[in-house]
Amino acid sequence: MNIFKKTINFGNKGVHPAEMKLTSGKAIKDIPLPRRVEISLCQSLGKPAKAVVAVGDHVDRFALIGEAQGPVSTNVHTPISGIVKSIGKIETADGHGAEGIIIEASDADHASDLQSICDATPRVNDINKLSREDILNAIRNAGIVGMGGATFPTATKLAPPPSSPYCEYLLINGAECEPYLTCDDAIMREMSVEIITGIELMLRALGEDVKCIVGIEDNKPQAISQMTIAARNHSRISIVAMRTRYPQGGEKMLTKALVNREIASGQLPISQGVIIHNVSTALAVYYAVVWGVPLVERVMTISGTDFVASGNYRVPIGTSVKELIEQLGNVPETTIKIVNGGTMMGRAIGGLQGSTTKGMSGLLMLNTNETQIRETTPCVRCGKCVEVCPMGLEPYLIARLAELSRKEDLKAHHVLDCMECGCCSYSCMAGRRLVDWIKVGKAIARKN
Repeated sequence: MNIFKKTINFGNKGVHPAEMKLTSGKAIKDIPLPRRVEISLCQSLGKPAKAVVAVGDHVDRFALIGEAQGPVSTNVHTPISGIVKSIGKIETADGHGAEGIIIEASDADHASDLQSICDATPRVNDINKLSREDILNAIRNAGIVGMGGATFPTATKLAPPPSSPYCEYLLINGAECEPYLTCDDAIMREMSVEIITGIELMLRALGEDVKCIVGIEDNKPQAISQMTIAARNHSRISIVAMRTRYPQGGEKMLTKALVNREIASGQLPISQGVIIHNVSTALAVYYAVVWGVPLVERVMTISGTDFVASGNYRVPIGTSVKELIEQLGNVPETTIKIVNGGTMMGRAIGGLQGSTTKGMSGLLMLNTNETQIRETTPCVRCGKCVEVCPMGLEPYLIARLAELSRKEDLKAHHVLDCMECGCCSYSCMAGRRLVDWIKVGKAIARKN
């Protein structure tokens, strides 16, 4: 195993907002299995899964309830046993709604589920006996998607088409550069051996010549230490400390930092011989292949300066957001904004609505000091947004073109390359809503 002693970074772009890692160092706590779940069938970037159960059916814990519809869709499973109460439109955190399945457990179902947790045993004792197909099938069947937020199906990414360049590097994103979020830090501290095993399984699926580099920002010394110890006997896995800088976890930034390769506009990491996965995804791969457990829960950060129960929690997917927060102590009266995800790339939500999903990494309750809304004034042409943009764009200009609906000019200025990281809005002296307008510009550019 190679350990890089020197801290590296992706360059001089980006920003370093106040970290606000209020839950750093806090142990992962389990949220009890709910008696009722509302599970969205839209759990990936692609098409929603198709329900394979009917109203009135009894389903067991971990049963398949939604079948993937294509390579960018994903299977959906239930975290609890119970009766299917309804199939149809359910409320979601983003307010848009989605097709989903509601399941309710009886007393007997709930007792059986709790006992099954106690009785669980590994399904695979020697991963060296598994073939590439065994691993990919287990990952695909388990419905694993990218858990850093992108929700791209993991098995699809691990099996690029034959026409793609050969994969040389598997990069594992442990940067967690978003303020507040510490769920990845927590699993690296507490479950480093399991994560490394998950990485080893992905390497076996990719090929014998592929090397892995795990990038972790240097504000997570315990995670770096634990991952280093866990990887010490793995010659193909290196642990790398990266300078803390947002948005280090972006795929182009991570590729530049770890292997010094640049991904061209419109290209994917595989164009540079790179495949990228998140540490939470690697952990899910371990449980899917070794234990036969589908992706029915995830660790997420629930935080806020005034929230008394801020911490890292293992939460069953489909848990009601409202019930989740009420279990922990209710929303503080000082909260003026609730965010799904992190403060830089997360989305504000209208309230405690919807249920948890595979891609929900955090839930933040922010007061006025944590989310100050500045008055918007005319652009002063300071150039700060250009200086910090990690994609080398001109945010001030793209935002103005979006206001004017100038489709061709938006394309010419590479609006679709924007990763919506928020560095421009964060740095704007005039308080302009640059990212919001750029999102509008992207929608305009995509119109036929």
